[in-house]
Amino acid sequence: MIRRIQIDNFKSLDGFSLPPAGSPPLANFTCLIGANGSGKSTVLQAIDFLSQLVKGHVPEWLKERGWSPLELLSQLDTASGDYITFIVEIKMTSTLPIVWKFRYSCADLSIAEESIWENNQCLLLAKDGWVSLTSSDLEKQLNPKLRFSGSALSILADEGLHPSLQLLKQLFGKHVANFELVSTFNLKQDSYPSREIGSRGENLPGFIHEISEGIRERVFARIREFYPSARGFQRHKTENGLVQFSLFEEHMRLISPEGAGYSNGISSRHFSDGFARILAIVAQIESSATPGTVNAQDQILLLDEIENGVHPETMAKLVEYLAEAPVQVIATTHSPMILNYLTDEQAGRSVQFLYRDSWGRTRSRRYFDLPSAKMKLGILGPGEVYVDTSIGQLAREAEEMERGASAQAGAPAQ
Repeated sequence: MIRRIQIDNFKSLDGFSLPPAGSPPLANFTCLIGANGSGKSTVLQAIDFLSQLVKGHVPEWLKERGWSPLELLSQLDTASGDYITFIVEIKMTSTLPIVWKFRYSCADLSIAEESIWENNQCLLLAKDGWVSLTSSDLEKQLNPKLRFSGSALSILADEGLHPSLQLLKQLFGKHVANFELVSTFNLKQDSYPSREIGSRGENLPGFIHEISEGIRERVFARIREFYPSARGFQRHKTENGLVQFSLFEEHMRLISPEGAGYSNGISSRHFSDGFARILAIVAQIESSATPGTVNAQDQILLLDEIENGVHPETMAKLVEYLAEAPVQVIATTHSPMILNYLTDEQAGRSVQFLYRDSWGRTRSRRYFDLPSAKMKLGILGPGEVYVDTSIGQLAREAEEMERGASAQAGAPAQ
């Protein structure tokens, strides 16, 4: 899971750290809150960007979003030029903490410098096309000059790689699921068999078709916890290979009005937005919980505005499910009700407040470390605290805390 992430010059994330320096690492369930434009979705985009670097798919990722490379750069006054810098601390089940550092050139669509460290040992060092790495037998190897547009991991075969590099490559290359762009319209459409739900949710029926029968049974059991009237799913492939998906509910008639044959159930095209969204989330998490090369707790799910289309009563169950999920979940929300579904302890650990400082840069602070929020938490529920406190006031408090921390560390206050 991601424990800490530092970012320079990625949109509004300049000199950005999540969590802020001095705070405990990110929780397994992290909820980002803040005003519109504070940078919540940008954080999800930045983590998805890491995944694309390991896949080597940054040009395709930019094209899908309709962005030019230079649009990734901060529009604020920064000395970083055309370079984006990341420092990511990751802790996986079978590794020591790993620190991944890189500087990415938006002008050249390539990483200018990259290093991966574990326990103060450099496992990979890349610069100007040269890659030096530590193999599984701990011998140094120097590769010939190479051309690659993403992380050096994107062009290296797993064979001979240090085991921790293999796991890191698996995590960001295959096990980051981003629901930021997912459309409920796409989730409801027939699709071809697929091993991924898709960046826009376009493959949900095909994904459910491809997972094993055991995982489908787990998905259905979970769905019944959210929707007790659900009685079963049906799927079949059309002549052109598309997968169609239907739901059967309690008291649904079995015979069609014409009196011939059985009802086909409710087609996915007629699912409610909330049902389709929860089905996709549950299918993703339950499929991640299957034993494999990468443990479930070493997988990451990114969810934007998790409250969209979901009834508050159902939302309570969803938040409980996400907070206990075996995967790392990083979600954004505008709804104070979401916070009310967390215990005070969970809220104190999981809720991160994002805001823009006086220079327009996105900053983070654990929400219930802010004096105004912390004082009220013992009296009000987490959601009531959010409603009862001005976001502007909290942003000023957070900025004062950052200034104080900088002064204490000997850095000049800005």
